[in-house]
Amino acid sequence: MVLSNRHSTVSKHGCRSVTRKPAGRRRKSDGSVLVMVLWLLVLVGFLAGQYVAHNREKADIAQNAWTAFRQRQAVSSIIQLFSADAWPLADGTGMDGHWFRLFPDDIQLWARVDKESQRINLNTAPDGEIKQKTALMMGDNFQREADAVSDCILDWRDTDDLTRMHGAEEKDYKARGLNYRPANGPFNVMSELLLVMGVTPELFWGDPVELIATDLGRYYVQSGNGAQTQTPMTLSEGFTIYSTECKRISLLVPGSETGYLYTNIFMAKESGRLAVVDRLQFLGVAEAGFDRLIELESESRGLEARGKKRS
Repeated sequence: MVLSNRHSTVSKHGCRSVTRKPAGRRRKSDGSVLVMVLWLLVLVGFLAGQYVAHNREKADIAQNAWTAFRQRQAVSSIIQLFSADAWPLADGTGMDGHWFRLFPDDIQLWARVDKESQRINLNTAPDGEIKQKTALMMGDNFQREADAVSDCILDWRDTDDLTRMHGAEEKDYKARGLNYRPANGPFNVMSELLLVMGVTPELFWGDPVELIATDLGRYYVQSGNGAQTQTPMTLSEGFTIYSTECKRISLLVPGSETGYLYTNIFMAKESGRLAVVDRLQFLGVAEAGFDRLIELESESRGLEARGKKRS
């Protein structure tokens, strides 16, 4: 007779004895199974976490894509709104060329509509006017840098290869390892200014949020004829390459958290209708958020309602 899990032996006295399998071997087998089960649980948990993270990432991508689409639609709506000669807002908001808020399709954005007539044309202005405006924008503490930037701008647009004192011609661009040279002619688009040696994105764009805050705060400087004009803080604000009647639509569209899209749209008449002739844009981050702009707008409207202006 065979007994499972037992060993049967007969002693020399004829007595049958039964010995059991050691209990330690069974415990060892049970422990291995437990470890395997734990590892399987860990693996299942890991795979479940990866699945959830993947779905969350896909959801975030979809949400960001939807937000970006709505922002583009909002920008298109503003372009359509201001593509006519008549001012489209019944209450006259923004006709003074200052920044204001709009809510197309429930997308909050900041807008400004003005003409290029208040800016200096890089293609037609005298050398001295460009140097003076650049120095004014960059401030007294950066006069050497301002001289370099203005000379490089002038060397870019002139037709010769003579280098100004602080300027740059083809050999200087080659020495910097750049694979292009000055145009030796007029600027064709505003973004071409970013190719000029010494012109950085920070100098070109500045901080659009600070620009809006400054405008809403109505900080002014006195011009030579006693009129109050707002000092431009960036090259893109102080200069243009378009005619005086060209319309510039500037938009800041807040995104998720503190990110934003900043866009400049240039519109000129073609065949009797306003059409987009150039567009500049970049993505930025407002470190302090946008609450300050809302507060400044409210304060500014309050001052205007009482017939006052901050100076």
